[in-house]
Amino acid sequence: MYQIEKTEERYRDKPWELSYNQRINRLKEAKTLGQKTVAYLYPGFDSSTFRYRGFNVAETLDYSFNWSGSYFQYTDREELIRDFQYIDVMVLIRCYWDGRMDEFIRLIREKHIRLCYDVDDLIYNPYHMPAVIEALGLSQDAELNFWFGLTQRNYMIALQCDVLITTNDFLAGYLKKDFEKPCYTLCNYLNGFQERVSEEYFEKKQQIDTQNPFAIGYFSGSPTHVKDISMIMPEIEEFLNNHPETIFKIVGYMELPDRYCYLVTKDRIQFVPFQTFVDLQYEQAKVDINVVPLVNNVFSNCKSELKYFESAIVGTVTCATPSFTYANAIESGKNGFLCKTGDWLKAFEKIYGNANDKQLQRTIRECALREYSGKNQVKKVEAILNDIVNM
Repeated sequence: MYQIEKTEERYRDKPWELSYNQRINRLKEAKTLGQKTVAYLYPGFDSSTFRYRGFNVAETLDYSFNWSGSYFQYTDREELIRDFQYIDVMVLIRCYWDGRMDEFIRLIREKHIRLCYDVDDLIYNPYHMPAVIEALGLSQDAELNFWFGLTQRNYMIALQCDVLITTNDFLAGYLKKDFEKPCYTLCNYLNGFQERVSEEYFEKKQQIDTQNPFAIGYFSGSPTHVKDISMIMPEIEEFLNNHPETIFKIVGYMELPDRYCYLVTKDRIQFVPFQTFVDLQYEQAKVDINVVPLVNNVFSNCKSELKYFESAIVGTVTCATPSFTYANAIESGKNGFLCKTGDWLKAFEKIYGNANDKQLQRTIRECALREYSGKNQVKKVEAILNDIVNM
């Protein structure tokens, strides 16, 4: 594990928390410069879907000469209606139906604003819910009612949009079939805050060697991934028992089966609370291996590769299930490792035996920045928006 100090610089963990006027003024000023504009609407700002699909994309357009973007939430809708004249394209990010959305969309149509629906997983059509329910291990009626209800509300909004935007070609295939509308692919990627703090941690890692305990990390965004982590726990357990100086760190929400309690009691499995997106880079920088196990099904193949690139930019090697996006992002042995059942332990041992491979760390980081740096997405975002506005 890398004994690096946390940065003293204060990075905002909610940089999107600006006033409505600050956010709409970005579009007003862009119009005075002759630029096209896009507004991203999400039910309520958060550090997950909204950050990737709204905030990060608007930040990318700061590097554009032709487009400008800003972001809004449901509580902004009444004010936003009065400012529709400053918007050329409206992107609804996983927006669900409520009593105001029909009127909101009707007024968008009156202003001839192009309307897009952005979705990053299968939570957009009740038809796919059985696969989602199986993948997440849901069974209670309250859970089923919630997810079916939310998905139907998402579907009602997506039906009213002109085009669709999503995170990968696998999911795009389902969207095209379900809606018979144009669908564009824009991968999830990094923002400037992540890149700046990660560069600092990476440079610190390059100057030192890892020390005991050697750490495998699992970064869980929600407790619904218990099936995923359980799939590789036998191989993690074997690795820990083979090497007394190793630990397994779980960052975020997760409960393990009781059979692993003995490792928790011995402090070989450690739990760290859920982190802000900035602090998460610190936790990822400290560990020696990042694991991304996924039950390989339709649901997981629709998910993005963010758990790879966010670890990669701090020089931490990822071992991942070869789902659609991870198989495309990782060239096994070069910038990470793709593992099926039985492969994880072999990969752990190989990384453990070359724990201070600085060239591997540099390669991992360079590959991730080339593909997932926000400033490198400008042409792709512009091309999508140009296509949409000219339909």
